[in-house]
Amino acid sequence: MYYLDEIEYKLLIHDLLPRTRENPIDDRLRGWNWHQPPVRPYSFELQLPIWEIAGSICPTYRDVWIRRKVLRKKLFTTSKQAEGVIIHKIVSHVFKEAKKLIYSGDYSDLKNALLPGVKELVDNEVKYISELVENIDANKIKEFALQVADWEMLRIEGRINTVKAKYPYIDEEGLVSLAVPVSLEMPVDGRLLGLSSMLRVDASWLPGGLIYEIKTGYREKWHKLQVAGYALALESIYERPVDIGVVVYVNRAVEGIRVNRDIFVVSDDLRSRFLEKRDEIQMLLLKGEEPRIPDKCPRKCLFRNICLGE
Repeated sequence: MYYLDEIEYKLLIHDLLPRTRENPIDDRLRGWNWHQPPVRPYSFELQLPIWEIAGSICPTYRDVWIRRKVLRKKLFTTSKQAEGVIIHKIVSHVFKEAKKLIYSGDYSDLKNALLPGVKELVDNEVKYISELVENIDANKIKEFALQVADWEMLRIEGRINTVKAKYPYIDEEGLVSLAVPVSLEMPVDGRLLGLSSMLRVDASWLPGGLIYEIKTGYREKWHKLQVAGYALALESIYERPVDIGVVVYVNRAVEGIRVNRDIFVVSDDLRSRFLEKRDEIQMLLLKGEEPRIPDKCPRKCLFRNICLGE
């Protein structure tokens, strides 16, 4: 998921990165300016997860209200969000366990070594999601998740073999840095931005200033907002620029899976829109007023039955 192909790498080096140098991000919209508007949050006390801010699809934020004030538990707004979480966890598991095998020196048959753990994780995650989301096709999601895991394991094996062929005497540390170069689920404390203290970035390559987010289904505007939120959070802690985001779209194909990567500059506009949503949701929850049902209720929202009695 996280290996850029030749075209994507050229796009990054010769287009996106030069753009960030020619038209730098407004310093007022950097995460390290958390103590000043507009980055300073409406409240430091109410700490929100990034997915809940960016992923709110209700025009009046009623989905956030229902989750926090009515149901009082973490629930997904759409079935695609639930599926995306499973795929993210599977990919992260494969990468992290592959790193462990490399460090142990026992990676000659990586796929077969990882497969039992992958199957167990898929079963557990699908069971958990099925309890939260009604009418979800558990068998279909299991099949898809295992296809993704199989594809990723083969990719990592290929990368290991390529590196070993070029550097036959490389040690384990060097092999991990070249074959599996991304950091998985990096913990980030977002409290300086009024965000959760338990944030986790899907994947990051901080030397190159890249952060990744995995999604399933169609491209949606809020996907980039989520990446912008993580960029701001990382900047608030490490005080170094995070300029490039990558949303990885993983979907079913006629045979196997289809993977597309959307690589983009984490622009002033994305940062501003994320911060505006953060402040609006914080104000809504702190004022305690129930938001109205929107004139046009999103059809894919799993809370329609609560709002409309469907």
